[in-house]
Amino acid sequence: MSIFAKNKNAFCTTNLIIKVRQYKGGSPTFYLDRVINDSEKAFSVVEKLNELAEIEKENELEKDWNNQYLTTSFTY
Repeated sequence: MSIFAKNKNAFCTTNLIIKVRQYKGGSPTFYLDRVINDSEKAFSVVEKLNELAEIEKENELEKDWNNQYLTTSFTY
Protein backbone atom coordinates (compact mmCIF):
# COMPACT_ATOMS: atom_id res chain seq x y z
CA MET A 1 0.00 0.00 0.00
CA SER A 2 1.31 3.42 -0.86
CA ILE A 3 1.71 6.05 1.82
CA PHE A 4 -0.06 8.39 -0.62
CA ALA A 5 -3.25 6.31 -0.78
CA LYS A 6 -6.58 7.92 -1.62
CA ASN A 7 -8.00 6.88 1.73
CA LYS A 8 -6.27 9.17 4.24
CA ASN A 9 -7.58 7.07 7.17
CA ALA A 10 -5.93 3.88 5.92
CA PHE A 11 -3.31 2.14 8.05
CA CYS A 12 -0.05 1.02 6.49
CA THR A 13 2.18 -1.60 8.09
CA THR A 14 5.82 -2.31 7.39
CA ASN A 15 8.68 -4.09 9.17
CA LEU A 16 11.74 -2.35 10.57
CA ILE A 17 15.06 -4.13 10.96
CA ILE A 18 17.01 -2.73 13.89
CA LYS A 19 20.74 -3.24 14.42
CA VAL A 20 21.82 -3.32 18.07
CA ARG A 21 25.52 -2.77 18.81
CA GLN A 22 27.17 -3.06 22.19
CA TYR A 23 30.85 -2.47 22.95
CA LYS A 24 32.36 -4.49 25.82
CA GLY A 25 29.10 -4.78 27.75
CA GLY A 26 28.41 -1.03 27.68
CA SER A 27 25.15 0.65 26.75
CA PRO A 28 23.60 -0.68 23.54
CA THR A 29 23.15 1.57 20.51
CA PHE A 30 20.20 1.09 18.16
CA TYR A 31 20.25 1.80 14.41
CA LEU A 32 17.53 1.55 11.79
CA ASP A 33 19.17 -0.81 9.32
CA ARG A 34 16.45 -1.31 6.69
CA VAL A 35 12.71 -1.46 6.03
CA ILE A 36 11.00 -4.48 4.45
CA ASN A 37 7.27 -4.68 3.70
CA ASP A 38 6.89 -8.48 3.86
CA SER A 39 7.11 -9.80 7.43
CA GLU A 40 8.29 -13.27 6.38
CA LYS A 41 11.14 -11.75 4.36
CA ALA A 42 12.00 -9.49 7.28
CA PHE A 43 12.36 -12.46 9.65
CA SER A 44 14.44 -14.31 7.03
CA VAL A 45 16.75 -11.32 6.55
CA VAL A 46 17.19 -10.95 10.33
CA GLU A 47 18.19 -14.61 10.65
CA LYS A 48 20.79 -14.23 7.91
CA LEU A 49 22.15 -10.96 9.31
CA ASN A 50 22.51 -12.55 12.77
CA GLU A 51 24.40 -15.46 11.21
CA LEU A 52 26.75 -13.00 9.51
CA ALA A 53 27.21 -11.11 12.78
CA GLU A 54 28.34 -14.35 14.46
CA ILE A 55 30.87 -14.95 11.67
CA GLU A 56 32.16 -11.37 11.93
CA LYS A 57 32.80 -11.83 15.69
CA GLU A 58 35.87 -13.84 14.73
CA ASN A 59 37.27 -10.76 12.95
CA GLU A 60 39.92 -9.04 15.10
CA LEU A 61 38.32 -5.59 14.61
CA GLU A 62 34.88 -6.79 15.72
CA LYS A 63 36.10 -8.84 18.69
CA ASP A 64 34.87 -6.46 21.41
CA TRP A 65 31.58 -5.66 19.67
CA ASN A 66 28.33 -7.54 20.12
CA ASN A 67 25.99 -7.06 17.13
CA GLN A 68 22.44 -8.33 16.86
CA TYR A 69 19.54 -7.69 14.49
CA LEU A 70 15.87 -7.54 15.46
CA THR A 71 12.67 -6.92 13.52
CA THR A 72 9.49 -5.18 14.60
CA SER A 73 6.34 -4.19 12.79
CA PHE A 74 5.50 -0.53 12.39
CA THR A 75 2.02 0.79 11.60
CA TYR A 76 1.42 4.32 10.42
